[in-house]
Amino acid sequence: MEEGLDAYRTFRREQGDFDALFRAHYPEIVRYLSARLGSRDDALEIASEVFVEAWRRVPGLQWRGRPVRAWLYRVAANMAADEVKRRARRPPQAAPAVDRAQTDTAHDRLALAAALRTLAADHQLVVHLRLVEGLSFAEVARVMNRSVGACQMLMLRAARALRDALADEGVRDV
Repeated sequence: MEEGLDAYRTFRREQGDFDALFRAHYPEIVRYLSARLGSRDDALEIASEVFVEAWRRVPGLQWRGRPVRAWLYRVAANMAADEVKRRARRPPQAAPAVDRAQTDTAHDRLALAAALRTLAADHQLVVHLRLVEGLSFAEVARVMNRSVGACQMLMLRAARALRDALADEGVRDV
């Protein structure tokens, strides 16, 4: 019961203090969007749109047992999906020239970033929350509004999909 009361108090505090909400969550939203979109510049632009939306709508949010952070991630995920759709409608651009001196590690990192972007939005979010933000499965479950078991299963499926995507990219030992 105490945990629920603390969560409610945090929700109300963040709802009433936009500056604190922004300081607490802006960096993690940018990291999530950077991973999702593959571009820090695009992530910064979309993150600003997420927080403009938060400025407009957070004061009117109703408590439903989920933190404001969960709402921010949902808005960020929706805006990222919209951006990905916009990119798909643009004509393809020539890929930048790759320096032949790149190390295998750099290739693996690029392959990982590309593989992460191929995951379903929920898989991307669970991987981000667990591995980048370091949240426990219980915290991930609260943010995603799912059970702990469902989040663990999502993580397992995301890991399998990543392994397969990396193998397709020629990355071994995964």
